[in-house]
Amino acid sequence: MILTDDNFVTIVEAVKQGRNIFENIRKAVHFLIATNIGEIVTIFVGLLLGLKSPLIAIQLLWINLVTDSIPAIALGLERPDKDIMNRKPRDAKKGIFADGLWGKIFVEGIMLGMLTLFAFSLGNNLYGIEARQNNGILIFRIT
Repeated sequence: MILTDDNFVTIVEAVKQGRNIFENIRKAVHFLIATNIGEIVTIFVGLLLGLKSPLIAIQLLWINLVTDSIPAIALGLERPDKDIMNRKPRDAKKGIFADGLWGKIFVEGIMLGMLTLFAFSLGNNLYGIEARQNNGILIFRIT
């Protein structure tokens, strides 16, 4: 840390900002990896079960470009928690995935994938939803 003035309040504010940046990166990475694991589970398990492709290419692009980007940016710009300076300093030897983050990511990813497959199967069985691509336009037909 390089101090540009002789005010020690600057150190407190710098530590607060650093902790907030670390937490926001952690939240965004958590969200992005969990949703991507959900996509992988959806496609992989769907293929193993012999379902028609639960997510087509354009849907995967939409998920990755739009529905993942905006929430991840929002998570990255969150304001610091009010108690962020009351927490103990984190161990410098621990990485971003410390304290069970990988476990949370995998559980949430599997849950997202299975719920997506459930919703797809339910919609397909109840309404016979057929999704296909026609001249670059996604068409849904309910029969």
